[in-house]
Order: sequence, then structure tokens, then C-alpha cells
Amino acid sequence: MEITAAGKADKVAAVIRVGGATVKQAAAKAYDLASDPLIQAKARKLAENGAKFYRAANSPEARRAYRQAADFFSKTRKK
Repeated sequence: MEITAAGKADKVAAVIRVGGATVKQAAAKAYDLASDPLIQAKARKLAENGAKFYRAANSPEARRAYRQAADFFSKTRKK
């Protein structure tokens, strides 16, 4: 059984068509989720919490504590 170039082109076109439909369905689902007010509130809260953690992790106190811990670990490894 020999597959001609036209047969391969038809198969490729079918795969692209199916892939396009799948992408369209995924995009519609993502849009539905993104437009849901509960999901928006949850995402907003996660973003606020992430900003708080970022500020806490990059504060001068956190940097000082990290340096102290690093010094402690390096001293204990040397002993």
C-alpha cells in the first residue's frame, strides 16, 4: 500500500483541523474560567498573597537572616 503525496496532505490537513478545534475548545474553556467572578477573586487573593511573600522574602531582615544562616552552615561544615 502506497501513500501518495496527496494522501499525506489530506492527513496533515485533517490533523491541523482537529488541532484547531481542540485549541478553540481550550480557549473557550479558559475564557469561561477567567470570566467567572469566583475565579477572579481567588486569583486576586493569590496575587496579593504572592506579593506579600515576595516583599517578606526580599526585605532587609530576610536577607540578614539568610546571610546569618549561610554563615552558620558554612562554619558548621568546616568543623
